[in-house]
Amino acid sequence: MATKILLPIDHTDDRSWKKALLVALEQAKFYGAELHAVSVIPEIIQLPNLPANYGAGAKEHVRKAVQAILDGNGAAGTPVHIEQGSVYREILKLAHKDGFDLIVMASAKGDFPNYEIGPNLARVVRNAHCSVIVVRD
Repeated sequence: MATKILLPIDHTDDRSWKKALLVALEQAKFYGAELHAVSVIPEIIQLPNLPANYGAGAKEHVRKAVQAILDGNGAAGTPVHIEQGSVYREILKLAHKDGFDLIVMASAKGDFPNYEIGPNLARVVRNAHCSVIVVRD
């Protein structure tokens, strides 16, 4: 039984959420669970020619994009977490730290040998402390 469900979303790729969001909403309704979304912004390497505040506002931009996706697809009011760093590490850290007991994550079309299991999904499935539902495209 799930009480807290985590849905990773990449706002730049609708395959990361179109089918997975529907499954996550169904699971949340079935179990009476809380649904949360997470989006991870890769860390920006500090280069000498970039200003110190380079990337400021990125978290708010991503939060608004993810919230618009949720609002427009029947998940208005869903809490959104914006993390920064390695995608799979941040998903795993948040899931463990905040006590999520289910992660719903979309697969992606890929090339051999990873037809539909990308590196982030593979690492989340392999290392998660909780159940992971893989929604195939």
